[in-house]
Amino acid sequence: MFRLNHIIGTCIFVTAFLLTISAHAGTYYVATTGSNGNPGTSTKPWRTIAYATAQMGAGDTTYVRGGTYYEGQIRFKRSGTSSAPIKFLRAPGESPIIEFADKASSKQVRFENLSGSRYPIGWITFEGFQVRNAYDGIKIYNGHDLTIRQNSIQNSKVQGILGNGTRILIDRNRINNNGSSDSYDHGIYMAGTAIIVTNNLIYGNRCHGIQVNGTLSYNASTHPGSEYARSANWVISNNTIAYNRCPGVVLWGNTPGVRAENNIFYENAITKGSTTAQGINFISQTGTGIVIRNNLAYATGSGGTKFLGTAAKEGTHYTQSGNTVNTVNPKFVNAPATLPSSPNFSLASGSPAIDKGLPLSLSSTKISYPGTTRPKGTTHDVGAYEYNSSTSQLLIAAPTSAQAN
Repeated sequence: MFRLNHIIGTCIFVTAFLLTISAHAGTYYVATTGSNGNPGTSTKPWRTIAYATAQMGAGDTTYVRGGTYYEGQIRFKRSGTSSAPIKFLRAPGESPIIEFADKASSKQVRFENLSGSRYPIGWITFEGFQVRNAYDGIKIYNGHDLTIRQNSIQNSKVQGILGNGTRILIDRNRINNNGSSDSYDHGIYMAGTAIIVTNNLIYGNRCHGIQVNGTLSYNASTHPGSEYARSANWVISNNTIAYNRCPGVVLWGNTPGVRAENNIFYENAITKGSTTAQGINFISQTGTGIVIRNNLAYATGSGGTKFLGTAAKEGTHYTQSGNTVNTVNPKFVNAPATLPSSPNFSLASGSPAIDKGLPLSLSSTKISYPGTTRPKGTTHDVGAYEYNSSTSQLLIAAPTSAQAN
């Protein structure tokens, strides 16, 4: 009888919890003409993004209308659930800009549990924003089941995206011109498991385009579980990684099971010597099962020209196949040997990246950077774009040279 009563009680609790989520889940709006004293409706929107993110809970969706929002710290404090995620989205057809007044250390879009950074936070989508002049563009503390999609993250003082977590999707973003240090500042600098990085444009960052941090040790007092610390089973696919001052990707420490497929590495390691890897570098690598295949790497020689670094052993740490290295220019619409003020990484007619990619099973690899479905030809293209003769412009305009300073 006790067991039956316990089961009934549990069912009642779960039902009540789900009803509470349903009752409180809502759709909200933010506009530059709004007020934080408003209820956040479409006709009476909130005024600031920081206020909106602080109000949101499981099942809530907020749409942000176009305009420039001058913000301090923006912090997501609560988690959604698998069935009731939190969604923070640009309003359809509009382009909201998050502009930080300065690059002080607190100025960032932050995912951090209300109870403290050691607790997990997840089931949140952040989609469709330009994030400019932050300290770190996006900072994640123990994130899980996060989606960072279709954002432009540029001119951050330190990292474009920084943090740790598990089951994080970073898809169809433009991450460029971030960082101040030639050694420590990157487009993406993350630790954790099952992190998926697909269809991004990652270029012009101060050091690496992507740094996979395999040196973080699990600590029960700071991490909810070991999967939030150890870096394993990443997927880095169909990205265009170019003009970064250091190698495009670095696998640092113990990074087992990383897959790098269908990427274009172009003119990276621009401040390094010609013997430096401009594609994928290794530092103190101890991981195994790393797979590197069907990437296109090209550099003219103004910086690094090698595809892979030497601090890992083929057949022990990694295998490679189908990579094209320094034999054919990828033929972008507008991407000469040095970074122009407005690069365009769309594939031009006759590009050797067209129909040369692997048909990957991940759902995110089936949609290219500007939203074009894959494949358009016989199979997937390599890089962030899927060739389409009628569309050759970036989804979000590239920054001018003035913006990139």
